Amino acid sequence: MKTLLAMLVLACPTLAAAGDLPDAPFRITPDERFTVSASPYYQQPEKAIANRLAYLNKNGQTNHFCLVGYRWKAGGSQVWLFWGEDDSLIQWHGNRDKSIRESSLMNDRDGVKWGRDTFEEGDRAAMFPRTLSTRAWKQLAADCEEHGEKFVFKPFVPPR
Repeated sequence: MKTLLAMLVLACPTLAAAGDLPDAPFRITPDERFTVSASPYYQQPEKAIANRLAYLNKNGQTNHFCLVGYRWKAGGSQVWLFWGEDDSLIQWHGNRDKSIRESSLMNDRDGVKWGRDTFEEGDRAAMFPRTLSTRAWKQLAADCEEHGEKFVFKPFVPPR
């Protein structure tokens, strides 16, 4: 997957340029990125990510995650979590309440998996929820790898 992302960045110089923001999947291109873990809605993202891994029984392997947030001056924000080993992007809504926040990534149906939930521009699959164009998926994953917060989870036994 890292090779694919490196090729995307090299093949799409506009994605690699400093300060450039992805334009897809947004109706309006965001104005800025923000540090997700500094927001009260996403504090200690490691706990929510570890809970997702344990819930999906993927905690027995090393996993790489990247977290990137986008903000608009007119208001609003979006946060995306890229999971390298799963080839998936998850839009995370977070929460101020710690217990809700820490369990908010445990839905196994909330993710856009490369190939399964991606479509080419103009494809009818775009009408279905939880899908992204391949262009949007590539832009978000590459931007996260370049500018996002990185997390590596070694195999672990979840607390009981």
